[in-house]
Amino acid sequence: MKFSITKKILIIILIIILVGMTLFPVIWMVSSSLKVDKEIYTIPPTWIPEKFTLDHYSDLFSRFHFGRYLPNSAIIAISTTIISVMLGLLAAYGFSRYSFPGCGALLFVMLLVRLFTPAAFVVPLYDMMRWLGLVDTLFAIMIGVTIMNLPFVVWIMKVFFDDFPKELEDAAKIDGMSSLRILASVILPLATPAVATVALFSFNVGWNDFLFSLSFSQTIKSMTATVGIASMDTGYKVYWGAMMAGGAFLSMPIVIIAFVLQKYFVKGLTMGASR
Repeated sequence: MKFSITKKILIIILIIILVGMTLFPVIWMVSSSLKVDKEIYTIPPTWIPEKFTLDHYSDLFSRFHFGRYLPNSAIIAISTTIISVMLGLLAAYGFSRYSFPGCGALLFVMLLVRLFTPAAFVVPLYDMMRWLGLVDTLFAIMIGVTIMNLPFVVWIMKVFFDDFPKELEDAAKIDGMSSLRILASVILPLATPAVATVALFSFNVGWNDFLFSLSFSQTIKSMTATVGIASMDTGYKVYWGAMMAGGAFLSMPIVIIAFVLQKYFVKGLTMGASR
């Protein structure tokens, strides 16, 4: 499909606008985190700090004890990613290879769960966690995040399994392999792009979770970094510089992981596009 020069220019302009809208909050966040307090409130605002400072990053760990929250965020992100990917892989393989009564309905229900806002699950989950004595624990937060991750993992991986050549599985079955061994030894080595995609998304959800962390945390022992950033709004003063520094700091692991896995990520997103 060929485009005229005018259409190409319009497409380029549209892409620039969309990229600009996407990067605007990020640039503003990083810029504000490097400004002194006085310059943050300057009108008109400045894009490039007149005086660079790292005081806000220092305050994260000295004044606001940000280091206490980071391990909790890491535990939740890593644990929910592992659990979601492992359970999601098994469920997706089962949905793809075996037919049973209610299969389609169950898949649809899982999709509905992902379409609901997470806030819809907070009250019933909190009541369950309180009954089980799990309020103010990382385990309660992990359950909430995993519930939101699983449907995504199942649907993405099911598309991959549906497109996977069944001839390879048949050959493995002739060699006497079980279904689980076929999944582990034959399919998963070829499913790296899809697994990397769902793992990155799952990690991102766990790392940036705020709602479940805020709802189920009562003391510092179970608070995450996102809740720690929110606590910088004391009601009497909002420490904008520290909040911006915290947001920039939290973004770094996601950016690094996405950069390392970008070739798998792009390929994983295009899987099933021809269907």
